[in-house]
Amino acid sequence: MPADQSAPAQPAGRFQPPDVRRRQILDATAALLLDDGYEALTVSKVAARAGVAKGTVYLYFDSKHELLAALQAEMWDRMLQQPTALLEQPGLTWTERLDGLVAAWITAEQDHHELYHRLFHEPGGAVGEEPMTAARDLLVSLLTQGRAAGEFDVPDPELTADFLTHAYTGPCHHTAPDTDITAAVQRLFRRVVAARPPVPPR
Repeated sequence: MPADQSAPAQPAGRFQPPDVRRRQILDATAALLLDDGYEALTVSKVAARAGVAKGTVYLYFDSKHELLAALQAEMWDRMLQQPTALLEQPGLTWTERLDGLVAAWITAEQDHHELYHRLFHEPGGAVGEEPMTAARDLLVSLLTQGRAAGEFDVPDPELTADFLTHAYTGPCHHTAPDTDITAAVQRLFRRVVAARPPVPPR
């Protein structure tokens, strides 16, 4: 029997590393959420969109809720873990850390705004806590430490963080995603906290 008739043809990319397959499944979930919303989302549709068997999805995620939780965890990473790493990076001024936090937030907001809304604000879709409260707390910590270092003039870090958290969302929501607003928002944050050069050690 000719080799090409010995077995059914296998779909291209059938055998993928687990991390690649997991990424395909999550990307399919995100696309379906954006297209149809939470109520229409099913594991069967995710499998079809990802080009895998339904059972393959269950190898990685037990339910629709686990799929959403995984996407939410990724959004937490964009909003929190990446900026948190800046706070721990040696050699940076507090202004540079503040600039980095702003850049990370704007990227997450502009690149994933609609998905963020679907994951955390759509009825029935929210399976975890929204990261904005924790993001605001991260900003409070940054402002407090920057003030202690003498770089920021912030009498009330809590109140300032509340203002800045809302100040950055407006430009993000009302500006085209392909418009680079990062430098402008960074300047706004620096002015609000009266950022100045670090105090040299004595």
